[in-house]
Amino acid sequence: MANKIPRVPVREQDPKVRATNFEEVCYGYNVEEATLEASRCLNCKNPRCVAACPVNIRIPDFIHQVVEGNFAAAAAVISEDSSLPSVCGRVCPQESQCEGSCVLGVKGEPVAIGKLERFVGDWKIENADKMPAPDIKRNGHKVAVIGSGPSGLACASDLARMGYEVKIFEALHKVGGVLVYGIPEFRLPNSVVDVEIENLKKIGVKFVTNFIVGMTDSVEDLKAEGFQAFYVASGA
Repeated sequence: MANKIPRVPVREQDPKVRATNFEEVCYGYNVEEATLEASRCLNCKNPRCVAACPVNIRIPDFIHQVVEGNFAAAAAVISEDSSLPSVCGRVCPQESQCEGSCVLGVKGEPVAIGKLERFVGDWKIENADKMPAPDIKRNGHKVAVIGSGPSGLACASDLARMGYEVKIFEALHKVGGVLVYGIPEFRLPNSVVDVEIENLKKIGVKFVTNFIVGMTDSVEDLKAEGFQAFYVASGA
């Protein structure tokens, strides 16, 4: 029956209203809309959507949890492979990746995977107090991440959860890289990025802005401070 349900449209600002502001155009799904859209998934045995996802998120598994109303479990599934669901759900080119490979899209409309990922990511942000705190055991090793764009933030998140002491060095005065300086707020509000950054701070990631590695201090200087590895995420 899933393929008999039409794709659930996403609510957006009225064009006449959004022409007067720079606020986010897409409102995303509410619980009822997300649950209905998730029910369209066929739960394929060989999900082409997963193969088409750059980080191979277990898409049918997290969507199944949405259908069941287990949003915390859905967030946990996504977090195994992605650190920034609220961001990726808004700006990833799903139409040419996961949704572009959805079986339902062959004869109709694919499952709105991106909108469902955004829903789960936003639910996780809004219900952070209900999510279990990560059990992190520090290993005593320090890593420097150069650049605070999506790559740097994702790397820092993974390393911090693995127990590393991570510090991000950003050349500009605001953290976020292309998420802040390259993507307009009507598509990705800075407030969403700010929350993700605060979540990284809560797990111990430190940030230094106005710091150009090679000018402010050299790599050798940072090595002398105890940094044993460097992840260069200076942008494409």
